[in-house]
Amino acid sequence: MSVRLLLGSLTIAALAGTGASQAADYLRGAYAKDSLQKSDGIDWAGAYAGGYVGYSSAQMDASMLRGSLAREALPNSTYTDLLESTINLRKTNQAETAFGGFAGVNTLWDDVVLGFEVDYTRSSFNSSTTAGPYGLFRVTGTVTETVTSTTTARARVREWSTLRGRVGWAAGYFMPYLTAGIAFGNIDGRTSTTGSWTRDDTSAPPPTSGTFAGSLGRRGIAYGGTVGAGVDMTLFSNAFLRVEWQYIQFASGGLRPEISINTARMGGGVKF
Repeated sequence: MSVRLLLGSLTIAALAGTGASQAADYLRGAYAKDSLQKSDGIDWAGAYAGGYVGYSSAQMDASMLRGSLAREALPNSTYTDLLESTINLRKTNQAETAFGGFAGVNTLWDDVVLGFEVDYTRSSFNSSTTAGPYGLFRVTGTVTETVTSTTTARARVREWSTLRGRVGWAAGYFMPYLTAGIAFGNIDGRTSTTGSWTRDDTSAPPPTSGTFAGSLGRRGIAYGGTVGAGVDMTLFSNAFLRVEWQYIQFASGGLRPEISINTARMGGGVKF
């Protein structure tokens, strides 16, 4: 369902872009003639669409879930804070190839290009990390409390999409630009911990002990923000090449690891 939803957003953007291109002359207004003269006759206004291939690096960070995971495994327990201190998940990094498509519309105001763009990306991130077993103890009078835990975090990202505003500069055959907006990702992220606790009171033997297990997770659409920068280069009157960098940060929602993705990509498109 998420794939259809994200592809649908591309279709809607392309249709909206077609209507916007019909209004491009109006949006360019009195700036059109001077702008085209200054930019060697290259017209960056109008609707466009294209595709790209790239290289993405994804980072998974579950450290912010330590407290929630400890309370899930040992709720309302005197050992909860001790368990939280034994959870020591590290950040992980994974790099994969990526590919996708984009569609958008530009308006031209003198040498300034303002626009809106939607894109869709497919990749195959599947990251996991395990920490432990780690143990800690504390002594309070005649009582020694010990907790030992093993914790695992994993995240799978197959696809994501962004909705971004763009601002660029029409510099002849080149148009450098900056982007910012919101991101949507199909993410399956989970953390879990298992272990044991022991309480040894020398004034009242024998020791008591027990085990615990807890997990947090969510699968589905995650939301975040994105920024980026790139350069479009005109090939023909209706075709261009693109080089772009994009950064995305997805929120954890309190149930799954945070995911951030850096992507360097190259592609091309056509203008309508």
